[in-house]
Amino acid sequence: MARKTKEEAQETRRHIMHTALAQFCQRGLAQTRLSDIAQAAGVTRGAIYWHFANKEQLFTELWEELCTPLAAQLRACVQEQESDPLGRLREFLDAVLSNIVSEPVLHDMFRLLFSSDVQESDNQDIRAYMSQHSAGFFSDLRAVLEHAKACGQLPAELDAARYATFMHCTIDGYIINWLNFPERVCLARDRAFILETLFAALPVPPSGHV
Repeated sequence: MARKTKEEAQETRRHIMHTALAQFCQRGLAQTRLSDIAQAAGVTRGAIYWHFANKEQLFTELWEELCTPLAAQLRACVQEQESDPLGRLREFLDAVLSNIVSEPVLHDMFRLLFSSDVQESDNQDIRAYMSQHSAGFFSDLRAVLEHAKACGQLPAELDAARYATFMHCTIDGYIINWLNFPERVCLARDRAFILETLFAALPVPPSGHV
């Protein structure tokens, strides 16, 4: 019985989180009250406080569930035993772009992350959290390119920071435009084109380089 109760509690927690995400997307992060989430989820405010201290924790827990696994996959590209970091990176980016389109919860999370309500939030904790993780993604992307240099896939003199910035901005920009202008930008259709263009922009190491 105790195990069943624990499983039910976890299911309630997950239900509250996903309801909160829908409310954040609909109302905006700043405008959404815990009472709005409780009503939409069909639970009491007390049930929400049992699982989450405040709205900010709800936001960060959503990040941990939906985005942290993506960061772990990106870091796997720089494992010492990984001999094809660029191939692994391409597979990772292809999966991310595909899943944003096909998985409604991930789609909503990215819509929220790129919304002006979050990007221009007056909440300093939220802004610091977003800045930290954006910097983390850039750092991981640069590390993959540095590993690719060590593996001989890229020239030794390549400016990894500059190319990581280029890739980061291109991916974010395409996602933002797709979210805002879906009638003009089709991520599902253009995914292969985006990746082909990104990786074609990377210089090839000199012939005979090992």
